[in-house]
Amino acid sequence: MSTLIINDVSMEAKVGERMLNVARRNAAHIGFMCDNAGTCQGCRCQVLTGAEHLSPPNEAELAWIPAARVAEGQRLACQAIIHGQGEIRVLSRAEELRRLVFAMIAPRAGESRLNPIAPLVAILGQTSLDQLARFPGNVFASLVRVGPMRFAFPVIDRDRLFSDVQRVVRHVRATAAQPTGQKLRAIPILRATSDAAPNES
Repeated sequence: MSTLIINDVSMEAKVGERMLNVARRNAAHIGFMCDNAGTCQGCRCQVLTGAEHLSPPNEAELAWIPAARVAEGQRLACQAIIHGQGEIRVLSRAEELRRLVFAMIAPRAGESRLNPIAPLVAILGQTSLDQLARFPGNVFASLVRVGPMRFAFPVIDRDRLFSDVQRVVRHVRATAAQPTGQKLRAIPILRATSDAAPNES
């Protein structure tokens, strides 16, 4: 078994699982609108440690993420597969942006609401520039890889999507309600089983 730590919450994973499936099983705050098609970019994340335990970036990731960002540790969780046993620590883009926005709304004692503005603008600006620089090649590559229908209508299991979104919202609300500065409380770990989750492969 491997340990996947997403947004400071530890969860159990098995070799061969996609990072995104582990995240969804544990209601981690991460995007997942395309059901592992690798087209929505919602699951983009920063691998902080343990990159050696993941599969190399594939064509779906390289179509959307510039080589420089990949070298910095950016991945799509729906494409990154756990290949080795060990600890992997990840911060999702969704959670990174949420923390910056909340730091503006409710700053910690002694901190200014203006502090998060620069990093927030930098992230959004860099992401936009990266996408524009790769357009239209990124779109064409995805259309060829998944097909026009899957590109336009990526969600396969709508019931699972709605259920997972509700679970993530509840979890985010629960962690956001904790006192400022307190380490995020992990939800009970759902252990990996031999049964693959939908869209696991």
